[in-house]
Amino acid sequence: MWAKDRPASYAQPAAGGTTISRNPFTLNFQAETGWNLAGGGPSEGEARPSYQHGVSSIVGSTRGVPDISSDADPNSGVWVMDSIPADGQGGPGSWWIVGGTSVASPTLAGIVNSAGHFFASTNAELTTVYDNLGTANFRDITQGSCFFYNGFFAGKGWDFCTGVGSPHGKGGE
Repeated sequence: MWAKDRPASYAQPAAGGTTISRNPFTLNFQAETGWNLAGGGPSEGEARPSYQHGVSSIVGSTRGVPDISSDADPNSGVWVMDSIPADGQGGPGSWWIVGGTSVASPTLAGIVNSAGHFFASTNAELTTVYDNLGTANFRDITQGSCFFYNGFFAGKGWDFCTGVGSPHGKGGE
């Protein structure tokens, strides 16, 4: 079923991407910005779901993505050990830094699962996320851009680059 043919109740959570900056000596967190290669924007046909009514002045009558964000930049991503060579490189015991939705989506799924709410529907889960917009539960990402040729920028509150922001703990999930 194409996204434009799905009812709003069928909406799936969408993960946005950020870049994490750390102090090179202490590795302490310094900043989080929108990742310039992440996607985002208004849907071309999916109606705005009820949980996005609070951001209707931004998204209009269609669904806006992403909903929530996490580190996705391969330059600040996560280290994984790979046992299978890729393009003739690596193999057993090789370490790689990876990013993209291959990191952001499972990271966010783990946080949501760890919160332990086990809502009966995606809409109920996302309603909780959007109800916590602007709270200490999310780091509001206000710098950076996404998909640089689309002209979307991170900004105060919900935006097309990082959604509600990145989780700051699991209270908003």
